[in-house]
Amino acid sequence: MITARDISLSFNSSHLFSDLSFNIAKGENACFSGPSGKGKSSLLKMLQGYVLPDSGTLRIAGKEVNAGNIKHIRPLMAYIPQNVNLPVDNGIELLKLTCGRSTDEKVDHYLDQLGMPAEMFGKSFDEMSGGQKQRIVIAICLSLGRSIILMDEPTSSLDDESVGRLVHVVRNLENTTVVSASHNHKWIRSAGRIIAL
Repeated sequence: MITARDISLSFNSSHLFSDLSFNIAKGENACFSGPSGKGKSSLLKMLQGYVLPDSGTLRIAGKEVNAGNIKHIRPLMAYIPQNVNLPVDNGIELLKLTCGRSTDEKVDHYLDQLGMPAEMFGKSFDEMSGGQKQRIVIAICLSLGRSIILMDEPTSSLDDESVGRLVHVVRNLENTTVVSASHNHKWIRSAGRIIAL
């Protein structure tokens, strides 16, 4: 599903990583781990084609990640950012912005699995905690049914119980490749594959 061969990336004359190779199979749950500044978030951006490697090749679903192919690759993905700064007021508006509808049974299902009351979906983001907003974004992204889910520090605003719920949800996804970047030890241990940077 995702194959990297000898990829390298530098930023401001500093090497983030060099000659990195890995293969992530379809349906696998893989996590990039390592200290801050080692390129975990940059790798997630690279998978979306927003950053290209200085050298080496990166392929997703058999297509090399480059300017010509990225329009065919991005529709396979949903991306969950670390910092949830949204241009909308609530979950209903975010769902409309994402897929053109205001309700979705799958979103309701994932919200329940993540421990969020359904009524929170229409509540203003300004009145929510970071963890509540993060779970709403996660539920919407999972409901899209994309074959690849990218998650940047998905537990950054979650308490331990919420982390456990998210681990359970991800373990029960079918035919979905999950690629995350995290410092959270519980999340890292739950991954089927750890790619250390």
